[in-house]
Amino acid sequence: MSSETGTLKAYRMRARNTNVNDVTLLATDYLNHFNEALMLAELVMDMPDMLDDFIDWSPCSYKDHFAGSGIADRELAIEAFAFSPAEYKQPFEITIRQLDSEIVSLQRCFGTSEGSDGGQKIRVAAENKCKIIRELIDNAGAIINGKLRDTQFESTDATNETEAANIDQDEINALFG
Repeated sequence: MSSETGTLKAYRMRARNTNVNDVTLLATDYLNHFNEALMLAELVMDMPDMLDDFIDWSPCSYKDHFAGSGIADRELAIEAFAFSPAEYKQPFEITIRQLDSEIVSLQRCFGTSEGSDGGQKIRVAAENKCKIIRELIDNAGAIINGKLRDTQFESTDATNETEAANIDQDEINALFG
């Protein structure tokens, strides 16, 4: 047995009965970061005074999230991440980059709207973005739990100014078959 295989097996054993999935070596607690952004975005549509809270959200790496987390398994989550098998880690990281991009794009959408009063065009665009973000969170959760999906996500925001920041669709297609 190679050293790498032995280390993977050791982390999988340590992860049993913890918040870290013992197959993927990833933890769903990280998704709370994105669920918070989604909740704030949905609130902004009906409560514009929540806009500053949503605009203040910023991307946070997996390791940084757990470094600031209070969960009991945070050290294991940080350590095990390095040994997460590529078949899970690569689509997970792509999904997370897409999530960050979609949320930042939605922040810009809200931030540039006149008066942030939730006009009909902004509301429709925001609802579409929230749907995409929710699907991406679900996809990330499935990956964390060892279920790879054959799902592709595309932004529906025609005015997306972050085209260059979005993940290349060919890269996503290659990972998901």
